[in-house]
Amino acid sequence: MKPRFDIKVVIALATLLIAGYALYISLDWPSRTALFPRVIAMPLFLLALAETVLCLLGPEKARAGHAVDFELTTDVDPATVQRRTLAIATWILAFFGLILLVGFPLAVPIFVFSYLKLAGREGWVLTTVLTATSWLFMEGLFNRLLHIPFAEGWIFSLFGAT
Repeated sequence: MKPRFDIKVVIALATLLIAGYALYISLDWPSRTALFPRVIAMPLFLLALAETVLCLLGPEKARAGHAVDFELTTDVDPATVQRRTLAIATWILAFFGLILLVGFPLAVPIFVFSYLKLAGREGWVLTTVLTATSWLFMEGLFNRLLHIPFAEGWIFSLFGAT
């Protein structure tokens, strides 16, 4: 069995290194602070390790027909695709900015509300229920149950509010 090396191995190794680094730097953190990164990084590390091993040692089976790993749609106008890609990238960057400004626990429900009303054009009932659910999830799970401290947003740190 001949080891294979291609882009899949590079991506798997990069993911393995990032997850490993996240686990390594969280070793010196207090346990409550390190809980969230460890909960994410440990499964990611194990899955990336498995993917790396499978990519290096697993034989690639011959497939009948063409590969369907990744194929862009051909029935949508390229201008529409670019507009949609720009829109979702803008929403993602806006979410990151919102996290910096108001902090993660408040950014999630604000983003859910904004996205559902502006991009999704959903009704008030669904928007209100999903926004309340996201707030309850953030407050109930991370604050009340797990007691995970999140950094306050820049707005609150400027005005000294907590």
